[in-house]
Amino acid sequence: MSIESIKVIARRIVQEILVEGREESIPELFTDDFYSHAWSPMYGPGLGGAAGIIRFTKGAFTNVRCEILDVIAEEDRAATFFTYYAEHVGDMFGLAGEGGSFKEPIVHILRFRDGKVCEHWRVENELSMMKQLGRLPESFEYEATAENMKY
Repeated sequence: MSIESIKVIARRIVQEILVEGREESIPELFTDDFYSHAWSPMYGPGLGGAAGIIRFTKGAFTNVRCEILDVIAEEDRAATFFTYYAEHVGDMFGLAGEGGSFKEPIVHILRFRDGKVCEHWRVENELSMMKQLGRLPESFEYEATAENMKY
């Protein structure tokens, strides 16, 4: 699989899965044994797990758009760096949607096998998102002590 082909699929995942929520794209983009280190613990592995994140996103957010800032690929991996924009309108892990909007930088790392994504990692700043949605206090009071600094 060429580097350019990997980049095309990485971009399609952002657009078709995260923005458009196209479940019909899942079998074309992901292997049957797909595993997401970010999503599978909540939604399960495989194609059903990929569908689970689409259903969650459609239920929790509206007016979703993504601005892809960079896609880097080599060998069997790609990293996609993008900004995710949305409005929180439905249930998000027990928090009711209040219509607030947010933007969040996200990095997806994808591993490919046989022309499809077989493994996924994600890095994002959920703390910033929660603050933008007004779900966190303006400041935290925290005093470092010998007791609470133990690991």
